[in-house]
Parts: sequence; C-alpha cells; structure tokens
Amino acid sequence: MPRQERPLESEETPLLRFAGDLRRLRRRAGLPSYRELGKRTSYSAAALSEALSGRRLPSLAVTAAIVRACAGDVGEWTERWRQLAAAQPGADGEAPMPYVGLAPYQVADADRFFGREALTDTLLTLVDERPFVGIFGSSGAGKSSLLRAGLVARSARTAIVVTPGADPITELAVPVANLADEPADRVRDDLAADPQALRGWLAKAAADLLLVVDQFEEVFTLCDEAARLWLIRALTTAAGPHSRVVISVRADFYGRCARHPELVAALHRAQVLVGPMSTEELRSAITGPAAHAGATIETALLARLVSDVSGQPAVLPLVSHTLAETWRRRRGVVLTLTGYEDVGGIEHALARTAEHTFDQLTEAERGAVRLLFLRLVVPGDGTEDTRRRVRRADLQVPDALLDRLAAARLITIDRDSVTLTHEALLKAWPRLAGWIADDRDDLRAQHRLTEATAVWEAHAYDPDTLYRGTRLEQAARLRDRLNPRERAFVAAGLAVEDARTRADQRTTRRLRRFAAGLTVLAVLLAGTAVAAAAAQHRAARQRNEALSLRATDAARDLIATRPTDAAALALAAYRLAPTVEARDVLLLAHAAAGATTLGRGYVHPPGRFAVTYDTRTLGERLWRRDGETWRQAGSLPTANSYLHMNSLDERRAIYWSGSTRSQLWDLADLNRPRSVRVPAGLGLMQGMDRTGSLLSALGPDRTARVWRVGDRSIRTLPARDVIGTAVLADGTGVVLSRRTGDQDTIERWTVDGRRTSTLLQVPHPAIVQAGPAGLIAVTSYVNDTTTTVLDLADPHAPRVVARVSGLDETTGLSFDAAGRTVAVVDGAGARIWDTATGRDLLRLHTQGLRLSSPRLSGNDLFVLDGKSAMWRINPDLAAVIRTTCERPVTVDWHRYFPDTSRRPLCPPL
Repeated sequence: MPRQERPLESEETPLLRFAGDLRRLRRRAGLPSYRELGKRTSYSAAALSEALSGRRLPSLAVTAAIVRACAGDVGEWTERWRQLAAAQPGADGEAPMPYVGLAPYQVADADRFFGREALTDTLLTLVDERPFVGIFGSSGAGKSSLLRAGLVARSARTAIVVTPGADPITELAVPVANLADEPADRVRDDLAADPQALRGWLAKAAADLLLVVDQFEEVFTLCDEAARLWLIRALTTAAGPHSRVVISVRADFYGRCARHPELVAALHRAQVLVGPMSTEELRSAITGPAAHAGATIETALLARLVSDVSGQPAVLPLVSHTLAETWRRRRGVVLTLTGYEDVGGIEHALARTAEHTFDQLTEAERGAVRLLFLRLVVPGDGTEDTRRRVRRADLQVPDALLDRLAAARLITIDRDSVTLTHEALLKAWPRLAGWIADDRDDLRAQHRLTEATAVWEAHAYDPDTLYRGTRLEQAARLRDRLNPRERAFVAAGLAVEDARTRADQRTTRRLRRFAAGLTVLAVLLAGTAVAAAAAQHRAARQRNEALSLRATDAARDLIATRPTDAAALALAAYRLAPTVEARDVLLLAHAAAGATTLGRGYVHPPGRFAVTYDTRTLGERLWRRDGETWRQAGSLPTANSYLHMNSLDERRAIYWSGSTRSQLWDLADLNRPRSVRVPAGLGLMQGMDRTGSLLSALGPDRTARVWRVGDRSIRTLPARDVIGTAVLADGTGVVLSRRTGDQDTIERWTVDGRRTSTLLQVPHPAIVQAGPAGLIAVTSYVNDTTTTVLDLADPHAPRVVARVSGLDETTGLSFDAAGRTVAVVDGAGARIWDTATGRDLLRLHTQGLRLSSPRLSGNDLFVLDGKSAMWRINPDLAAVIRTTCERPVTVDWHRYFPDTSRRPLCPPL
C-alpha cells in the first residue's frame, strides 16, 4: 500500500480546505502514488506533492491535471480555484501574487519563472548527456530557483529534491521511501549500511529518476566527516543512465569539492556556472511573472529596476522581494515607479534585511560585522563611497558568520573573495552609513594602508616602502582593526623606525663631539637636502604604485569581457609603476585577447593533435594538423571516462572511468583510433614510458604491476601498500609511492622488481608524475598541497629542481617535451622553472581566473579557461608589450591616474 502522507495541520483556511479536498479526491480515485499520478498528469512527483501540501495555491494547470487524473469535475474545480485565487493576498481578479519574494522559486512556480530559459536548456541538455552534473555560482545567483522551477519542472524524469542537512542519510531516505512505497526506516538502514545501496533504491523508486541535491555546501558546513564521505560516495555511485544526479554548490566551495577524487571524476565536463543575468534576461525575469498574472510593468519602473540591479550577481531575491511589495501598491493591473519608490526600492529592501539580520547577532558578532562591512568599503574623497572586493583570506571573520550574512543577501561570497551585495547598501542602511561617517578618516587611512601593504609585499618587503612618522603613528592606532598582513607591515615599520631613532640618537651624540666647524655644518645641510629629495621621491613612488595597483584591479575585472582594453590599462599601470601585479595582469590580458577555440571547446591544449568535446556522441573528437589549421579526424567513445595521460610522443593515451577502471588507446592513426587490449587483472593503468609501450598499473591489492604492450604476462613488483605508480620516460625504471603511516615514501624500482633507491618522503596522500629527461614530480595533497620536482640523473642523489607549497586541489603540472622547463598551475597562479638551474622563468598570480590543463612548449605556457578556450601565456614581457602595441592602445589616463603626468605606453617605432 502507498505510504500515508503527512496530514494537514488543520483545514481552518480556504487554502487548507482546498488542499484537503484535493487529497480526498485522490483517495476516492484509489490513492495512486505520486509516481503513478505523475504518469497520468505528466507533472513531476515533486510538483504534485507541493500542490497537495497546502502551503500555497497550486497553479490552475496543475490543479486541473490532478482533478482530471482522479476522475473529478474539472469545470467545478476550475471555478473553485478562481474564487480562491481572487481571495489570495494581493489578488486582483484571477491574478495571484506573481513574485515569490526572498524565497527561491519552487517547482509549482515554474509558470512564473522567467529569465533563465537559456541556462535551463543548457542544464537539461547536460543532464541528458552526463549522469552527474554540478551547478556552481555565488550566493544569491538563483541556483535553487534554477533547479526547482527550471530543471525539475521541465524534466520528464521523476524528481527528488533534497538538501544534505546534518543527516544526509535520513534526508535521502524519506523521499526515496515515499516514491518506492517502502518504510523509511528500512530504506535508511540499508543506506546507512552501504552508500552504494542508494543506486538500487533509486532504481526501485522510479525507472528514470532525477536526484537534485541543493545547497551541497552543507556537506562541508553541517555534516561530520563520516556523513560527508558517505554522501559523496552514495551520489557518485548512484549516478547512471537511469538515475541522474545534480548538485548545486556555492562557488567558494569549489576547492573543497576538488579535494574528493570521486567528485573530480564525476564533475569532469559536467559543470554549469550560474552568473549574473544579462539585461534581457533581467527584463524577462521582471516582466514575465507580471504578464503571466495579467498585469504590466510601467516602462519607467522597468528602466529604473534594470538600472538599479543590472550586472549584480546576487540581488535576484531582493528584486523579487521588492517587486512583491510593489505589487501590493499597484495601480489596477499596472506596477508603477511610484509604487516602487513608495516601498523604498531595492535600497529599502536591503536596509530592512540588514537591520533585521544585525538585530539577531550577539554583541561579539556585531563588532565583527562592523569591522567587516567597513573593510568592504572604499571611502570617497570628493566622490561617492564605493564597495570593495576583498580576498576571503584577508578577513578575520568566522565562516559561520559570513554564511549568515550571505544567506541574508547582504554580502556575496565568490570562490575566493567577498563583496557587498549591492552598492545601494552604503546609503540605504542608516547604521552602515553612520559607521562610515564616524570612521571616514580612519577608513581612508586603512585603505591607504592596505594598498601600501600590497606594495611592500610586491617589492619583497623593501624597507623603503614602509610607513614612517605621522602616517606610521596613525597606522599603529588602527592595529586592532587590521588583518595579519597589515599588522606585519605596521610592525615592520615600527621596527625600522625604532632602529632609525636609535641610529639618530647615536648620530646626535657624535655630532655634539665634532660640531665645531662650518664644514661639518655644510655637510649636514647637504645631507638634509638629499634626504628631503629622497623622501619626496619615495612619496611619489608610493603614490604611483598605489594608483598602478588600483588600475591593475580594474584591468583584471575587464579580462573576461574586454581583454584588449584590459591589456591597454595594465600596460598603462605598468608604465606608471612597474609592479608585479601590473605585469601579471598584462600577461594574462594579452593571453586572453589571443584566446582560440575549436569545435565545442578543447579538452586539453593541443600538441600533435587536438581533442574537443563531441556533444553528439558524448565522446571526444580528434583533429589533425593541416598546416596552420585543424581538420577533423576520428572520434573517441569516451562518454563515461576522461583522459588520465598521454605518452610523450602522443601516440598512446590512458583514459580513466571512475577510480578503478582504465582503457588504453592507440592514437597513431588519428582517423582510426583503436582500443588496445590489455590483460585481465592488470589493474588501474597509471603510467607509461615515452612511447606508451611499457605501462605501470595499481592492482586492487595495492601492488604495483608492470606490463609491456604485446606481452602475455604481467610482472608484479614485490612492494606493498602502493598508492601510485609512474614509468620513467626512457623505460629504465618505475617510481612508486608507498604509504608508511601518515607518510608516503617515493621509491625508484627496476622493471624486473628491484628497489634501487628511496627518493624522498612526503605527507600522505601523494601522486607521482614522470616527465622527460629523468624528471619526476611528486604532489602531496594534505592541508598544504606541495609539489616537488626532482631530477633523477643520479638516482642515488636526486636533485631538487623546484618545490612549491600552498597550492590548492586543482593543481596541474606539465613538462616541456624536451625536459627544459616545468610548469605548475593552480587556482591562484602559475609558475615555470628552468629545470637545469631551478631558476624561476615565470611567477604569475591568476587570482580566480580558473585556468587549468597546463601544457608547456619551451617557455610558452598553454592553458584552458573556464569556457574551454586556449590561452597562450608568453613570459617574455618585452614581446608581450610589442604585440600589445601593434594595436591602437588608448587609456583614459586622468580617470585612472589623476594628478600624474602621462607616460608613453609604447616604445618609439
């Protein structure tokens, strides 16, 4: 028998009586399950459950479908629905409230969900193509609404929507049991015993099911370690042809997801980024719900709203909330600018939300919020105050408090930065405006101090860039509100000032002994003049560096949309003050301006051949070179796998499917790639020599295995607790990573099974990657991800070529084919070393541009951006400047560099 649904608390209101009568109609029809009812109505189980919940009035279409499926009188129920709709708050005739306010749109709201049609189409297509899909976006970007009113409402699959909570097993067990018509306790016990049981239960619940896990970041904020690992394993193993899984994750948790190999594999080529709405999408989101309710938006109101919120990433809930209030003040069926202004517009919605949130904080939290909001402000100097983007690492605020402010739509948290949700908050919230007015002088001083700290760090802690005198005294007064970097800057300034004072005292004592002649006096006067000139020079340099850094930040924001303009502005900033930041942005903007793409986007930067996504076969398309262009070749059926590595000659490739299965491809003939048969029991192939003839694999018993293509036998090396293998490029040996306690020991072995040397020990877990010319790289994934590059020319005395720490989980590494250079790229930066000398050839801060899949060709670094376009990063700054200057280079100098003389941007012809 179907499970009994939760009874209504009462039927005291017309809406609850309406829901109760619908439930009784369903019982008279034999109490069909939601799954069966979904088949009869073509609506998802989630939409039907919501319609009978009594929480809100379902749409007329859903109501009529339920009545028809249960053999009721559609005409009678239609009339009853219209009477109830007219009595709803804000109703006008048959027009219910068209906007949902601060809450996300639900499945039942699909008929008034506008503006995300293109993104919904993209998501539906991707869900059809991939069994596991991830949606990423900043807080308030509309991910929850997209999932419910977009994906679930338009999907033909039976849908379950959950959030992880603190107990994800129970959160999943209840809706699955409801669909499968089984006791929830039984389902929960099965799931708790084995996360892989979820796949079987989903198959029993529906023949074609869509499981949506919203707010997936809760696995990191609410779940303990065991629950987190359970849910990740359950979801990744449950995803398949008949059970699609979709997760939505806040963008700042992207790196946390990357720490789990199962998620990395499942999300490969299966991610959607939710950004701000375009102007046209925003217009549709505003006017669509009103038109559906038979109302119109005054042209002046539409223009004002679009102007107030266009381009903002996290204000959609505030727009909906403000429009809901404006609806209650409409004139007939017209929403007017007057009504919008009567409710205070976006500003009032923000202010009311901000004050309500602030009132709920403790005294300690209020103090922390005050310092946080002031740090997110740039005080105007003859201009308006503006908001400021701050790196999350520079904020001394608990994550839980940041999450509460983000949930209230007061701040937006991106992957590695925090900013105010809307600039209107600076004026609209009286409390914040008061804080700014009271602290304006200190805010200006703190802002200058932040810029000066960045200059000091960029110049390798040059003492000439430190504060002194009055500015240092003012900075010292602000010490309690500074972050650790700024405190270090002030402390260094005080130390230098103290040393200078002691030196001055010693000089004074000497002068008293020898101040007998005019010669000494003249020398002292001359020295004073020189010191004054030097001080003036330092002050001008600090001002120029601060202006350069500000212009560099503006240029970085232009890279994604106007890379040519970004390169021009970064070049101007570099000419004013040649800071490391300006150089970095110039190199990145130049690379973005020359970005190229092919087909549906590169899988990885091309070499001998190119690989792109093939949406028709869900596999990959191969391309061969034809002079300076590419021509299509064969295809690879790799829909459920992804590239692990190519051989150095690029004629063989290993693809992985999950963490236990692998496949070897022969790519010598690009028109006809063929799968190479490997012996049963070889295990997970992990490494191969230059030609792909000798392979290493990891067996299920944690042993290392070696196999040569064409042989019938497999050699198992006498090593235990192996977690990673790699084959040296020349085929003379194998490198193993073996676990010993909380460490991994990296060892070199011969192919016939003799250990020849221990290379190093690193924290567990570590992976090994072999390159050309006897080079290997060892990456240890622990709290502080570290990559070490070794030269094994002398296997008993390996030479450290490079070592870099502080990397994130997206780290990628590439060797130049000749072994002359090596590159490491992660979410924060890119570095290139000369392997012969260990010298840095490039150290570049990318700051969240999401560059990945590095490939080296000599000193040039090729990477892919978030849209699978290829960038070529040239570390030769002079060459980049010459190329940039081949196009017209124009910059509004006085806007970005006021009170400075214009510098020539390009070298003379």
